[in-house]
Amino acid sequence: MKKFTLYILIVLLYPVVLNAQNSTTPEKVSLQYCIQQAIKNFPVQKQLQLNQSKYKLEQENTKKNYLPTLDLNGMASYQSDVTKVPLPPTLGFSIPEISKDWYKVNLDLEQFIWDGGMTKNQKVLQTADYKIADQQVKVKTFTLKKQVDILYFNILFSQTSLDALHVLIKDLDARIKDAETAMQNGTLLPADVDALKVNKKLAQQQIIEKSEEQKGLIGSLNQLTGLNIQSAKQLIVPKANITSYTFVNNRPEYKLLELQKNKISALEKMSTVKRMPKIKLFGQAGYGRPGYDMLDDDFKTYYKVGVSLHWNIFDWNRVKNEKQILTIQSDIIKTEQENFNQSLRAELKKQLASIQKVEKLIQTDKDILQLQKNVVAAANNKLKNGTITATTYLIELNKEIKAQLTMEAHKIQLEFAKYQYLTTLGNL
Repeated sequence: MKKFTLYILIVLLYPVVLNAQNSTTPEKVSLQYCIQQAIKNFPVQKQLQLNQSKYKLEQENTKKNYLPTLDLNGMASYQSDVTKVPLPPTLGFSIPEISKDWYKVNLDLEQFIWDGGMTKNQKVLQTADYKIADQQVKVKTFTLKKQVDILYFNILFSQTSLDALHVLIKDLDARIKDAETAMQNGTLLPADVDALKVNKKLAQQQIIEKSEEQKGLIGSLNQLTGLNIQSAKQLIVPKANITSYTFVNNRPEYKLLELQKNKISALEKMSTVKRMPKIKLFGQAGYGRPGYDMLDDDFKTYYKVGVSLHWNIFDWNRVKNEKQILTIQSDIIKTEQENFNQSLRAELKKQLASIQKVEKLIQTDKDILQLQKNVVAAANNKLKNGTITATTYLIELNKEIKAQLTMEAHKIQLEFAKYQYLTTLGNL
């Protein structure tokens, strides 16, 4: 009895749970909303926060270069021989001999007064790396946007194909009905009717194929966005707005190349800084045997303070060669940028031609639709006067619907072509 009650509860509550899941997805979904949800659902997006955390820690550590370093060093050793003074002992006085076992504990302190700009340039280099890491995430996100864009429009295209196939089946149904009447009257052979039925079956097969393809496309879009889109009818046909056809490269890949050039500039400055003089304050306090007085064999405390200078006056042209290597790397990136721009311009010309082509097709669609409306109006008058059959009228009406669907498909194609143009420029 308990199992039966539980089963009834599950059956009653299942629609409520299903509606709760579907409630997270709006009844109508725009392309922009899908892109936003895909980005939110994109695991790589978490790297932006991780990159920022890493960068803050690196900067914090680098700032500590200005703080003094404090090291505790200890040593215990035994040696086979020690320094001796080669003088004979005199009356009442003997020169002490140093022990062969030595012990030292030192506390060493160092403080940079001037590091030649190493810390400053190190922070600049870290900033360059941080920006590159973030831009790499943006490149991956841009690829995701393109995926969503293509899936979204393919779903819309599949729906226009399905709508056209459904109209075709209605048209074939009308023709089959008319043909069966003619066959009964003896004016058509059964094979003629079967030929029409075969065409209908083929159209139904295409509907099955397109429907299954559409389910797969919707499933992929749901996977990327985390949404629960059930039908292509939920998708709003987007409207692209191209304000200018002036070439401006806003692609994230292009900006990544620019950031890599900036990093090379930072590395060039770092190479120069390597040879700058570095000045430190230092101090040492210790306890051991022997101390600074090598002739005193007792345990003593000792200390010293001072200033040290390090300056690499001659490095055998290492820095010079490093700069030449970096200049070559920068030139390589410049050629990649030029190649990227050239490829982009060629792609844009092709897409602009596609936009212009579809615009012309839509204009002819309007003309065809208007002419077919005139045909349907004339057929309607003939139907009222009894000079044509209802089947003939339906065939002409279906042609009008098909012409309308063709124009709507071209309108979607135009929006897709515009979005592709904006995507190519990096303005998606």
